[in-house]
Amino acid sequence: MIGLMVNQHTSPEPINVSITVLNQMFLYLDSLKVDKEAYLRSLGVDPAIVKSPDARIPIETYLLIQDEAALYTNDPYFGLHMGEFAEAGSWSILGYMMMNCKTLGEALEKATRYSRIIGNLIEAQATLQDNQINIIYSVPSHAPKMSRHCFESTFSSSVRIMRTFTGVNLNPLEVRFIYPQPESMAEYERIFCCPVYFEQDENSIMLDTSLIFTPILLPNPDLLQYFENYAQEFLAKMDRQNEYTRKVTKIILSRLDDEMLSIDTIAREMAVSVRTLQNRLDAEGVVFSELLQEIREKLAKKYLHEGYSVETITYLLGFSEPSVFRKAFKKWSGVTPREYRERAFTLSQYMHPS
Repeated sequence: MIGLMVNQHTSPEPINVSITVLNQMFLYLDSLKVDKEAYLRSLGVDPAIVKSPDARIPIETYLLIQDEAALYTNDPYFGLHMGEFAEAGSWSILGYMMMNCKTLGEALEKATRYSRIIGNLIEAQATLQDNQINIIYSVPSHAPKMSRHCFESTFSSSVRIMRTFTGVNLNPLEVRFIYPQPESMAEYERIFCCPVYFEQDENSIMLDTSLIFTPILLPNPDLLQYFENYAQEFLAKMDRQNEYTRKVTKIILSRLDDEMLSIDTIAREMAVSVRTLQNRLDAEGVVFSELLQEIREKLAKKYLHEGYSVETITYLLGFSEPSVFRKAFKKWSGVTPREYRERAFTLSQYMHPS
């Protein structure tokens, strides 16, 4: 087994993405002469969020910006084209680390170890079979429903990064997507230069094992050590900042069907006083009631996307009855569950054409 770009994350913590990935998207929008700030404001998103390179945004915000951008630019291959603008900085400190390795194999090993730097949305697992490396990409079970643009931008970015760092026109052996085949295959064939299959059981890339010996263009051991030290400190700081939020989120997700769920319940399970737990969450900038509401809202939208009935969602999220859930959902999103489901279906039809 060879691990490549693998997110080892297993606990159901909130999903977020590095701002640097969003900046990659903006490079593509720049090429189309799109006014980025005006576009973000049209979505109700503050343009200031993209100004800090170490910042992270909730996955829902990222998906909103990405999917609406595909509609805004009228580009059904938005993810593929966005990936063509990937550069070292697109993957934050991880990208700079990789570009200073000796070989592509070493670079992929660093990606395995430090993938959380750029986010915890798409996970990858690689296996070695008959001199071929099969990398299977998936998302955590609690991730919101995604359009094809997320996987297509990930695949396109990965191939672009491999070619850029090595200076060699490296091509996969084959690419597979779970989505239906689009009207035109031209862009997939142009970008990947290999067979591309659709309506498969998994999203995956197949590589020849010989690629791992391909040298990186300008390796620098000193810079590699510097960036790796920074990466270790960055992840340690991120873990310290979110320690109690992650623990509380994990317990909430395991007890969501309990309509009596409260901070008292959580505190007892964590063997701390309510005051202590409140103080520690406050130090991380989190209020328990808001965290509980946010988790319920995200899961409600995910379940509506997936076709769950209102009655089932009411039970799964711990509401006393459907009318209470409907009222809460309307307060969160400004629309009823039925209206939200209809809008989601309309967008899905555009993103996943038959």
